Amino acid sequence: MSQAEITRDIMKRCTMKDEQPKVSVLLSVHNHEDYVGAAIESVLRQTYQEWELIIIDDCSEDGSADVIRKYQDDRIQFYQAEENQGAILIFNELLKKADGEYIASIDSDDIWYDNKLEEQIAYLEQHREMAACFSWAEFIDQAGDLYSITHKECDCDIRLFMHENRTQGQCFRYFFDNDNYLCRSSVVLRSNAVEEIGGFDPRFRVLHDYEYWVRLIQKYPIYLIQKPLVRYRRVSVDNNSLSAVNRKNVIRVINEHQMIVYNMIKEMDRTIFCDAFHDLLKKEVKSEAHLICEKYFVLLRWTMLGVNNRQVALRYFHDCMDAEAMECLKQEYGYSWRDYYIEMEDTWQLYPLDFYKDYQTLEEIHANTDKAYTNLLGAFQEQGREMSRLTGEIHRISRTFSWRITKPLRAARRVFSRKRHGR
Repeated sequence: MSQAEITRDIMKRCTMKDEQPKVSVLLSVHNHEDYVGAAIESVLRQTYQEWELIIIDDCSEDGSADVIRKYQDDRIQFYQAEENQGAILIFNELLKKADGEYIASIDSDDIWYDNKLEEQIAYLEQHREMAACFSWAEFIDQAGDLYSITHKECDCDIRLFMHENRTQGQCFRYFFDNDNYLCRSSVVLRSNAVEEIGGFDPRFRVLHDYEYWVRLIQKYPIYLIQKPLVRYRRVSVDNNSLSAVNRKNVIRVINEHQMIVYNMIKEMDRTIFCDAFHDLLKKEVKSEAHLICEKYFVLLRWTMLGVNNRQVALRYFHDCMDAEAMECLKQEYGYSWRDYYIEMEDTWQLYPLDFYKDYQTLEEIHANTDKAYTNLLGAFQEQGREMSRLTGEIHRISRTFSWRITKPLRAARRVFSRKRHGR
């Protein structure tokens, strides 16, 4: 950040000291020239107007910064990073600049409905026990059209963010059995909750928002408004981007997911854990030793991509199983060191390697099919151009004087040819 921007930031904070905005809206941008204008305009159109919009452009190589500068509003703060940092670090910088009682986030290619903030702030004002309010989100394509209306093919389930409300335990059970279902562009958070749990963890490059929700829900209940207040854009992405479905990203997601599940179970308190996994408990959880044992057995059941992943459970055993828990494991669960050694034999099911091989094969087939289709389409288009040329030539010739006067001769030649071949 330049010295001029730092000075402007300090002066702005001083002038706003006595009239802080109710909501700080955070927007990080990188190479979204085609979409960021629509995102900003959706904030400007909000029926709830007590907000500040803080934008950082993360060294975009397109015209994103020029688009942002077109919006002149005293509530907009615009900064440009001096070097590309990535979405996680930029979001943490945005958090540091936020002064609002509430924190909202919008991705630079998403769009808010006009009443989004109004509905969520009204709910949070009336329910002080809730730390955050999310909403459903509808999927839109590159042109901004709803997949649900156009019926175009999308590489994600377009109802991914449309779920029922859940208790903290039920949230974790869904995370354990499935995956994240909360949309970042839909969230409004209390700033005091953010101060307690901190910012994004840069160790999670792809699933940083998912890991953040886990930390949030460990401490606070959340609420999900069961109607769309966000249009979430999902477009065809470059095969090397973090959003692309490719082998290295699948591996990265699996690695990050197992770390999230490990920390989620390890840090979960007794009440929430028993709510989440009441149907899987072997015994009543009466002590800390019981809790450690039950968490271990739950983790032994965890599957990922259809594979029973024992590695997370065994890491938990290694990190958390103390002498008291080991005695409880032996006396009350009949589980011995021999049983643990048997579990160790299955640890290498960490990754579904066959899945990777099958995926890579399908990826190569897809690439070859695309190439063959492109070549076939090119040949077809070339044939079409040649046919158009010949058709034009025939039309041109058919209008000439020589073509017309030789018409009887051509007719006679066809008659002679049929007779010669006995037709």
